[in-house]
Amino acid sequence: MDKIFEQRVESILKILADSTRREIVKLISETPMNPKDLAEKLKISRPAVEKHLKLLKLNYLCELTVEPFPTPHYVYFITDIGLMLLDSITTACLQYFQSLEGIIESELDQIERNFVLGLITRNEYDSKRNQLLIKRNELESLQLTRIWVEEAKKVVEEHTIKRTSEEMQ
Repeated sequence: MDKIFEQRVESILKILADSTRREIVKLISETPMNPKDLAEKLKISRPAVEKHLKLLKLNYLCELTVEPFPTPHYVYFITDIGLMLLDSITTACLQYFQSLEGIIESELDQIERNFVLGLITRNEYDSKRNQLLIKRNELESLQLTRIWVEEAKKVVEEHTIKRTSEEMQ
């Protein structure tokens, strides 16, 4: 990979690794919001919200517009590029989780066969099986993450449809 590309990917991943920024992205993908409202919802200071928004904006994940009423104020929303990125990430995550499930089940089947055929001892079987069961349990705990990813994907789709219909009017 190109060094600049690697740096950009690393930057985006670091940005989205922060739970507060992910929550901001989620909120402004549902509806455009101003920093004051975001700060109240997130229970953090407005300067902290503005710092996160600045970073998201610098990386083209969100944009701002000025709302004139009742008093002029900034409102942030997800950019089309940001929506595409979220869609790509959620799709990739879902595929990754599905692949992991298949790999773990396949490995469980393989150690079962190896044990039945006498290729591994009972201790090896128990040890490997327990390790795989732990991995499977960890994956099951990610089910909530999968649900969040699926919900985020729906939000992105709804937002895209809404913006498209607004542009047509």
